[in-house]
Amino acid sequence: MPEGGGGVEAMLRTLREAPASRGFIADVRTVPPRAARVEPLPEGADPAVARYLDHRGIPALYSHQAQALRLGMAGRDLILATSTASGKTLSFGLPVLDALARDDNATALFLYPLKALTHDQLEVLLAMERASGVDLLPAVYDGDTPRIRRPRVRQESRIVLSNPFEIHETLPHHHMWRRFWSNLKYLVIDEAHRYTGVFGSNVAQLLRRLLRVAEAYGSHPTVILASASIANPGEHAENLTSRPCAVVDDDGSPAGPRHVVFWNGAVDGAPSPFTQARDLLMGLVRQGLKTLCFTQSRKGAELVASLIHKGRDGADLRVAPYRAGYLPDERRRVEKAFRDGDILGLVSTNALELGIDVGDLDAVVVAGYPGSVSAFWQQAGRAGRRGGESLAVFLAFEGILDQYVLRTPEVLLGRRFERATVDLKNEHILAGHMLCAATELPVQVDPEVQPEARVARGLAGAGLLRPTEAGYVYAGPTRPQEAVKLDRIGDAQVALVDVATNDLLETLDLERALREAFPGAVYLHGARTWLVESLDLVAGIARLRRQDVDWWTFAVTDKTADIVETYGTRSAGSVQVSTGSIRMTHRVTKYLRKRFDRVIGGGPLDLPERTFQTTALWLDVPTGARPGVTDLLGALHALEHAMVGLAPLAISCDPADMAGFSTLQAPHSGGPALFLYDGYDGGIGLSERAAEDLERFVGMTRDLLARCPCESGCPSCCLSARCGNNNEPMDKVGAVVLAREIAGHR
Repeated sequence: MPEGGGGVEAMLRTLREAPASRGFIADVRTVPPRAARVEPLPEGADPAVARYLDHRGIPALYSHQAQALRLGMAGRDLILATSTASGKTLSFGLPVLDALARDDNATALFLYPLKALTHDQLEVLLAMERASGVDLLPAVYDGDTPRIRRPRVRQESRIVLSNPFEIHETLPHHHMWRRFWSNLKYLVIDEAHRYTGVFGSNVAQLLRRLLRVAEAYGSHPTVILASASIANPGEHAENLTSRPCAVVDDDGSPAGPRHVVFWNGAVDGAPSPFTQARDLLMGLVRQGLKTLCFTQSRKGAELVASLIHKGRDGADLRVAPYRAGYLPDERRRVEKAFRDGDILGLVSTNALELGIDVGDLDAVVVAGYPGSVSAFWQQAGRAGRRGGESLAVFLAFEGILDQYVLRTPEVLLGRRFERATVDLKNEHILAGHMLCAATELPVQVDPEVQPEARVARGLAGAGLLRPTEAGYVYAGPTRPQEAVKLDRIGDAQVALVDVATNDLLETLDLERALREAFPGAVYLHGARTWLVESLDLVAGIARLRRQDVDWWTFAVTDKTADIVETYGTRSAGSVQVSTGSIRMTHRVTKYLRKRFDRVIGGGPLDLPERTFQTTALWLDVPTGARPGVTDLLGALHALEHAMVGLAPLAISCDPADMAGFSTLQAPHSGGPALFLYDGYDGGIGLSERAAEDLERFVGMTRDLLARCPCESGCPSCCLSARCGNNNEPMDKVGAVVLAREIAGHR
């Protein structure tokens, strides 16, 4: 990439005019600047708050910061939902400082989704302690805290910084925290938008357990949540905490002009998107712009950084990778070097999307769509953090979501933020946390409240809960906290073991093991190929042998869907739309051996089927001739793939949260049908949300398929690497016809 001079504007001009950029830049948009709105410190705040602000040189607060302080001082629960770099840390830090300055015994608990965030915020609180003169005694309490230091934290610290995973393990030992729980005045939940889907549904139950323990010690802490911009902050806060929360979303912070470049990394004949990310990052760093490049995987971050250092012209650049998995000291060393300017370019996973302080940035490269509009602006918003001009480059890969956003930039620029999803009725999640809660305190269940009463009766009938006068107590043989995983609904695990050394390579959940670790499969681990020799599902072990091969394997999965219960039915065009509970059966029946895209062999597989009950929507499509539809099953299949691919954007979920299935002979009707279903036992409500807004969802899908320049389907519109039928059959043109039939002219 050509070098230039003069900062952000000059770099933008270079990008637009450079011959190497031709054909890659799809659009350039500028988000206008925003002026600050400030207010004086609210009356009645403790003098320690004014001392701290004076020390920081802050003469006035942004309007949303002042509002948060007023609400906190009044004991109101609230959620902050303002932009990146709007000063949310100060917004929730000042109410806590005010409370701890007034009451020498008061305590506060700060929860973060990542351990790296706790250490970054610890430095902020230590600086607040020094400047205010208030003994905050902040400390981190997580998996990295040495055991020798833990008793002192429990006995002395007034602010404890932790994460949900640690609290999940700590709550059964609440008696060791009596001083802390008895004086708890604030519960701060940062990055609340990350608690969505299965993770969010588990954290919602965990927070109910936490608040129940605090109440048992006589505390009723004020809750403050901080979030990126989402569509439903008030609803999300109440779902997480069970409390109605005031919404503070009128952002008073300033913002400079932000230029957004839409860069198509899937141009025919172009180098890999990772090579393009390298070139963009190197060009920005050579310009003297402090730049953060986000990739969507650990492997991507390492690959981009290695491509820079392996090149003759990049070895001398101050660029480093950053991701979860590094040792804490190494992460903090890289953070400091980037903050101090010793490193000018950083390649990171979303570990740096959150509020870790890396100083002022000029530019951000977002390599691959990060999964949501909120996440994109979290990443792009890391640049220009002090109100200056900034540049964000969205490098679109060939996938369905990336290409849709590239062709429809209004998706990002219109800032139609996604809804955060929490399901409080999933009985699998509820049962696990009810068992955990019963190890902490007796659980009282109202027999009229469903599904809690139904779950409690079932657990008692299984001998896991025992009724007493005080409520249900735990009666099982093992600690339920070990079985309840916050980031997934419990499932069996399979260990991958090297037969030569008996070393553990990694673990997979059962569903993935059946697809990827069957006997005869080629498995990639550590950038090397391994052959699977055996799969023992009883022992939960797959044995692999290291071997270099130039082919790969693909599992073919049969699916069937049986309707358990129908919740509701309506029409969309000529199609009948239903929602309900279904029983899905997945069975891997054979595998294909491929070299490049050519089948060179394969064989049958005799593996157990996996059956689970979940929520779904299904479209019953009338038979009959349709102009433009040559293969109805192929049309249904293409529409299913495109809808599943767009689901994260349309209904706010993770890419793996929703799955699909299409057939010409549905068991319930004998006719053609398309199913979209939640990919977890019990479901988390995604399918029902998709059904509520189906016409808009299908309209987005129609636009994606119609605008893609390919003739018969490609990875940018309807081909999926996750397809259990090798993307066959596929009728892209027919899918457009069906989508128009369902969505009309939307």
